[in-house]
Amino acid sequence: MIHAHDTFKLGYDTIVSHLDSPPKDDLKNFLGYCEAWALSIELHHTSEEDIVFPFLNQKMNFSEEKAQHELIHANLDRILSLIVAAKADPTKFDSCALRDIMNDFKETLYTHLDEEVKHISASNLKTAQFEERDVKAMVERLETYAKSHGDPFLLVPFMRSHTPAAIKDTWPSMPWIVRKVVVPYVLAKKHSGYWKYSPYSMS
Repeated sequence: MIHAHDTFKLGYDTIVSHLDSPPKDDLKNFLGYCEAWALSIELHHTSEEDIVFPFLNQKMNFSEEKAQHELIHANLDRILSLIVAAKADPTKFDSCALRDIMNDFKETLYTHLDEEVKHISASNLKTAQFEERDVKAMVERLETYAKSHGDPFLLVPFMRSHTPAAIKDTWPSMPWIVRKVVVPYVLAKKHSGYWKYSPYSMS
Protein backbone atom coordinates (compact mmCIF):
# COMPACT_ATOMS: atom_id res chain seq x y z
CA MET A 1 0.00 0.00 0.00
CA ILE A 2 2.84 2.39 0.73
CA HIS A 3 3.90 2.35 -2.93
CA ALA A 4 0.40 3.33 -4.08
CA HIS A 5 0.32 6.13 -1.54
CA ASP A 6 3.69 7.37 -2.74
CA THR A 7 2.32 7.71 -6.28
CA PHE A 8 -0.43 9.98 -4.97
CA LYS A 9 2.07 12.18 -3.12
CA LEU A 10 4.22 12.47 -6.24
CA GLY A 11 1.18 13.44 -8.28
CA TYR A 12 0.15 16.03 -5.71
CA ASP A 13 3.61 17.58 -5.66
CA THR A 14 3.77 17.64 -9.45
CA ILE A 15 0.43 19.40 -9.82
CA VAL A 16 1.17 22.02 -7.19
CA SER A 17 4.59 22.73 -8.72
CA HIS A 18 2.88 23.88 -11.94
CA LEU A 19 0.13 26.04 -10.50
CA ASP A 20 2.09 29.26 -10.01
CA SER A 21 2.83 29.23 -13.73
CA PRO A 22 0.42 26.77 -15.36
CA PRO A 23 1.20 25.44 -18.85
CA LYS A 24 -1.46 27.44 -20.69
CA ASP A 25 -0.16 26.29 -24.06
CA ASP A 26 -0.57 22.66 -22.98
CA LEU A 27 -3.57 22.99 -20.71
CA LYS A 28 -5.49 20.02 -22.13
CA ASN A 29 -2.69 17.61 -21.23
CA PHE A 30 -2.04 19.18 -17.83
CA LEU A 31 -5.72 18.99 -16.92
CA GLY A 32 -5.78 15.38 -18.09
CA TYR A 33 -2.84 14.62 -15.81
CA CYS A 34 -4.62 16.29 -12.88
CA GLU A 35 -7.76 14.28 -13.61
CA ALA A 36 -5.80 11.01 -13.75
CA TRP A 37 -4.31 11.77 -10.32
CA ALA A 38 -7.69 12.53 -8.74
CA LEU A 39 -9.39 9.50 -10.28
CA SER A 40 -6.54 7.25 -9.16
CA ILE A 41 -7.09 8.26 -5.55
CA GLU A 42 -10.84 7.83 -5.90
CA LEU A 43 -10.55 4.27 -7.23
CA HIS A 44 -7.96 3.39 -4.59
CA HIS A 45 -10.29 4.52 -1.84
CA THR A 46 -13.32 2.84 -3.38
CA SER A 47 -11.42 -0.44 -3.54
CA GLU A 48 -10.45 -0.08 0.10
CA GLU A 49 -14.02 0.59 1.18
CA ASP A 50 -15.42 -2.29 -0.88
CA ILE A 51 -12.72 -4.91 -0.23
CA VAL A 52 -10.12 -3.97 2.38
CA PHE A 53 -12.06 -2.29 5.17
CA PRO A 54 -14.86 -4.87 5.40
CA PHE A 55 -12.19 -7.55 5.84
CA LEU A 56 -10.09 -5.62 8.35
CA ASN A 57 -13.09 -4.36 10.31
CA GLN A 58 -13.73 -7.93 11.41
CA LYS A 59 -10.94 -7.51 13.98
CA MET A 60 -9.86 -3.87 13.72
CA ASN A 61 -11.50 -0.46 13.42
CA PHE A 62 -11.05 1.51 10.23
CA SER A 63 -13.84 4.03 10.84
CA GLU A 64 -11.28 6.84 11.13
CA GLU A 65 -9.88 6.02 7.69
CA LYS A 66 -13.39 5.98 6.26
CA ALA A 67 -14.06 9.42 7.73
CA GLN A 68 -10.79 10.69 6.27
CA HIS A 69 -11.85 9.35 2.86
CA GLU A 70 -14.99 11.45 3.02
CA LEU A 71 -13.03 14.64 3.69
CA ILE A 72 -10.57 13.85 0.91
CA HIS A 73 -13.30 13.02 -1.58
CA ALA A 74 -15.11 16.28 -0.88
CA ASN A 75 -11.98 18.08 -2.05
CA LEU A 76 -11.42 15.73 -4.99
CA ASP A 77 -14.99 16.44 -6.13
CA ARG A 78 -14.20 20.16 -6.13
CA ILE A 79 -10.99 19.55 -8.07
CA LEU A 80 -12.69 17.34 -10.64
CA SER A 81 -15.49 19.88 -11.11
CA LEU A 82 -12.93 22.58 -11.77
CA ILE A 83 -11.09 20.32 -14.23
CA VAL A 84 -14.25 19.34 -16.11
CA ALA A 85 -15.25 22.99 -16.48
CA ALA A 86 -11.78 23.97 -17.71
CA LYS A 87 -11.66 21.09 -20.20
CA ALA A 88 -14.97 22.29 -21.65
CA ASP A 89 -13.79 25.91 -21.72
CA PRO A 90 -10.04 26.46 -21.13
CA THR A 91 -10.64 30.16 -20.46
CA LYS A 92 -12.37 29.13 -17.24
CA PHE A 93 -9.29 27.46 -15.79
CA ASP A 94 -8.51 29.08 -12.46
CA SER A 95 -5.08 27.93 -11.30
CA CYS A 96 -5.35 29.98 -8.11
CA ALA A 97 -8.59 28.24 -7.15
CA LEU A 98 -7.04 24.83 -7.84
CA ARG A 99 -3.95 25.75 -5.85
CA ASP A 100 -6.08 26.89 -2.91
CA ILE A 101 -7.99 23.61 -2.85
CA MET A 102 -4.79 21.59 -3.10
CA ASN A 103 -3.14 23.57 -0.31
CA ASP A 104 -6.22 23.38 1.91
CA PHE A 105 -6.40 19.60 1.95
CA LYS A 106 -2.71 18.64 1.75
CA GLU A 107 -2.45 17.98 5.48
CA THR A 108 -5.63 15.90 5.46
CA LEU A 109 -4.44 13.88 2.47
CA TYR A 110 -0.87 13.28 3.62
CA THR A 111 -1.88 12.50 7.20
CA HIS A 112 -4.34 9.93 5.92
CA LEU A 113 -1.84 8.34 3.54
CA ASP A 114 0.78 8.02 6.29
CA GLU A 115 -1.50 6.91 9.11
CA GLU A 116 -3.29 4.29 7.04
CA VAL A 117 0.00 2.62 6.11
CA LYS A 118 0.92 2.39 9.80
CA HIS A 119 -2.52 1.09 10.80
CA ILE A 120 -2.46 -1.65 8.19
CA SER A 121 1.11 -2.74 8.91
CA ALA A 122 2.01 -6.41 9.07
CA SER A 123 2.67 -6.15 12.80
CA ASN A 124 -0.80 -4.74 13.47
CA LEU A 125 -2.44 -7.43 11.34
CA LYS A 126 -0.51 -10.05 13.27
CA THR A 127 -1.54 -8.52 16.59
CA ALA A 128 -5.17 -8.62 15.44
CA GLN A 129 -4.61 -12.33 14.68
CA PHE A 130 -5.40 -12.30 11.00
CA GLU A 131 -4.35 -15.50 9.26
CA GLU A 132 -1.78 -14.99 6.51
CA ARG A 133 -3.83 -17.04 4.05
CA ASP A 134 -6.86 -14.83 4.66
CA VAL A 135 -4.84 -11.65 4.10
CA LYS A 136 -3.45 -13.05 0.85
CA ALA A 137 -6.94 -13.95 -0.30
CA MET A 138 -8.10 -10.40 0.45
CA VAL A 139 -5.17 -8.99 -1.54
CA GLU A 140 -6.10 -11.21 -4.47
CA ARG A 141 -9.67 -9.92 -4.35
CA LEU A 142 -8.32 -6.37 -4.23
CA GLU A 143 -6.17 -6.96 -7.31
CA THR A 144 -9.12 -8.45 -9.17
CA TYR A 145 -11.24 -5.45 -8.20
CA ALA A 146 -8.62 -2.99 -9.42
CA LYS A 147 -8.38 -4.73 -12.79
CA SER A 148 -12.11 -4.56 -13.37
CA HIS A 149 -12.77 -0.97 -12.27
CA GLY A 150 -11.71 2.42 -13.57
CA ASP A 151 -10.18 3.49 -16.88
CA PRO A 152 -7.00 1.48 -17.58
CA PHE A 153 -5.88 4.09 -20.12
CA LEU A 154 -5.68 6.62 -17.27
CA LEU A 155 -5.05 4.72 -14.07
CA VAL A 156 -2.41 2.21 -15.16
CA PRO A 157 -0.16 4.74 -16.95
CA PHE A 158 -0.48 7.10 -13.99
CA MET A 159 0.63 4.39 -11.58
CA ARG A 160 3.50 3.18 -13.76
CA SER A 161 4.86 6.67 -14.44
CA HIS A 162 4.91 7.40 -10.70
CA THR A 163 6.72 4.21 -9.75
CA PRO A 164 10.51 4.56 -9.31
CA ALA A 165 12.88 2.33 -11.28
CA ALA A 166 14.02 0.51 -8.14
CA ILE A 167 10.66 -1.22 -7.75
CA LYS A 168 9.24 -1.00 -11.28
CA ASP A 169 9.89 -4.67 -12.05
CA THR A 170 8.29 -5.94 -8.85
CA TRP A 171 5.41 -3.57 -8.04
CA PRO A 172 2.73 -4.04 -8.91
CA SER A 173 3.08 -7.63 -10.03
CA MET A 174 2.43 -7.97 -13.75
CA PRO A 175 3.85 -10.00 -16.65
CA TRP A 176 6.87 -8.65 -18.51
CA ILE A 177 4.86 -8.21 -21.71
CA VAL A 178 2.39 -5.97 -19.86
CA ARG A 179 5.09 -3.89 -18.16
CA LYS A 180 7.27 -3.44 -21.21
CA VAL A 181 4.82 -3.48 -24.11
CA VAL A 182 1.13 -3.15 -23.22
CA VAL A 183 1.47 -0.27 -20.75
CA PRO A 184 3.89 2.00 -22.64
CA TYR A 185 2.76 1.24 -26.22
CA VAL A 186 -0.96 0.59 -25.78
CA LEU A 187 -2.42 1.97 -22.55
CA ALA A 188 -0.21 5.05 -22.24
CA LYS A 189 -0.48 5.96 -25.91
CA LYS A 190 -4.11 7.11 -25.76
CA HIS A 191 -3.28 10.04 -23.48
CA SER A 192 0.43 10.26 -24.16
CA GLY A 193 0.52 14.01 -23.64
CA TYR A 194 -0.57 13.66 -20.04
CA TRP A 195 2.46 11.70 -18.95
CA LYS A 196 5.03 14.37 -19.81
CA TYR A 197 4.20 15.69 -16.34
CA SER A 198 4.97 12.37 -14.65
CA PRO A 199 8.20 12.09 -12.64
CA TYR A 200 9.30 8.71 -14.06
CA SER A 201 9.38 6.87 -17.37
CA MET A 202 6.51 4.59 -18.30
CA SER A 203 8.47 1.31 -18.47
